[in-house]
Amino acid sequence: MSMRTAFLIIGLALTALSVIFSGCSSTGFRFADSEPVWKIDDQQPIPLPKASKYIKVDYYYKVLVRRPAVKVFHYPEIHKSRDVNSRDQVPGSSWFTPRLGYRDVTPEELLLGPQKLGPPVPPVRVVRAKHLGTSPGFIIADSRDYLYLIKFDPPNFPAVETATAFIVNRLFWGFGYNVPEDYIFYFNSNEMPIDSTADISEDQVKIVFSVVAPPQNGIYRATASLLLGGRYLGPIADSGVRKDDPNDIFPHQERRVLRALRVFGGFTNHTDLSIDNTLDVYVGQPGEGHVKHYLLDFGEALGAHGTERGRIWDGFTHVFSFNEMFSRMATLGLSNQEWENITYSPWKSVAVFESEYFHPGEWKESYPFEPLRRSLPDDDYWAAKVVAAVTRDHVETLVAAANYPEFGAAEYVTETLMQRRQKVIDYFFAQVSPMEFVEITQNNQVVLEDLGLKHMSNPPEENTYEIHFLNDDQNILAPSMKINSASNRVTISIPPELMKKADNYLRMDVTIWRGSVPAPRPAQFHLRSRIDGRLRMAGVVH
Repeated sequence: MSMRTAFLIIGLALTALSVIFSGCSSTGFRFADSEPVWKIDDQQPIPLPKASKYIKVDYYYKVLVRRPAVKVFHYPEIHKSRDVNSRDQVPGSSWFTPRLGYRDVTPEELLLGPQKLGPPVPPVRVVRAKHLGTSPGFIIADSRDYLYLIKFDPPNFPAVETATAFIVNRLFWGFGYNVPEDYIFYFNSNEMPIDSTADISEDQVKIVFSVVAPPQNGIYRATASLLLGGRYLGPIADSGVRKDDPNDIFPHQERRVLRALRVFGGFTNHTDLSIDNTLDVYVGQPGEGHVKHYLLDFGEALGAHGTERGRIWDGFTHVFSFNEMFSRMATLGLSNQEWENITYSPWKSVAVFESEYFHPGEWKESYPFEPLRRSLPDDDYWAAKVVAAVTRDHVETLVAAANYPEFGAAEYVTETLMQRRQKVIDYFFAQVSPMEFVEITQNNQVVLEDLGLKHMSNPPEENTYEIHFLNDDQNILAPSMKINSASNRVTISIPPELMKKADNYLRMDVTIWRGSVPAPRPAQFHLRSRIDGRLRMAGVVH
């Protein structure tokens, strides 16, 4: 091991400790007296890692058979996410860039999303066959010699993939993920000549055109995805770490940014969440670069994945599940499933995408993705806050740019997304006390905001906030108090004698009561006293 690599590991380990401890409960733990970590330094130069091998059959056997069988006898303990700072937020990293929910993102900015080079600039030419995946397509080079992967809609559902790929690619960019530049691309087949060096023949290109959605007025519609720059290292493992990447210090199943895909996937019905659609890319010269982590291929969200395979149940069950198999056997297969009531929409470009039967807490990806299966209420709540930052203007702007060819389809997709958004907020906000720290005033009053009143549908006119005061050993220091309020802001005074009794470290638990129903868990706010007597917020736990 080189000296530089050793120092890198030590430095990242120290950063990791501050991030890990910030996300823990206070049992036997005190939040450090330091500022929150907002950027994880995981982009240090490392040697070029080896590309990982991916065998689809082995992966499917592992997630559908071997791993579930093992869990029957030894279910793993689920730990809190480790890529979380002391404010219960995910810092920036090679995995995540804070956007929606962290700052204002305009509809125009979301529409551009990952754009740097833009769509293909004609004239274009076919240079390679598409060797990955099952959808027909090929790789083109544009007039600037940039390479794009071209994918088409299925013949029976024109625009279902191309519109979806554009909308969901931009949404996931807004959620903070690294994604490729995806565009809707129109062309005449005569405008797609074959390069003399291509490994695909004219007959093969004609075969591709013959099995995809036919052209309208001679014009084909496709998704053009700019190929990522760098060296491809294979898919992101759904557990453990990449052992030859010293920057990769958190087990992937314990990364909130991956666990949160449960919420983002449910919102967009992106059931094709598996390592197939992820990619580790080494960016930079060998020995001088680092690994960047991408999500890919969003064309089968919004119900397209189930539509193309005739799976109306897509999003309601895994492709295979022992639990569901035994449940069906126990009822002799006679129990009716809600998804059986779902029908195709009137629009081919939408097919099966609905909100009526969508249950955020029960939504499932097609193939079990381990981080999603380990998501905890605080992970789900964080992701739901990001979804809450998606506005109708955002959705309308993206849907309009997707250019649905059928009258009424755009309006339907917009309304369905907004309805699913509200269901996500209502469900996951109700699993915690959605209180957020706002500020500490000059006279040591703690101001909190109830995000539930801001985002949940039909909140009661007045809520009760039950507050408990404890030290870091969880001993009660003062009588609990209740505040009744119709405002989404709550102000709590912290007297000096209480901080003194807490040895200058106070844990304040706040439980929200909606009418006569308390939240399942409180929000914790950990306070420290400075030398001058002023309070500072040391940590937040949901």
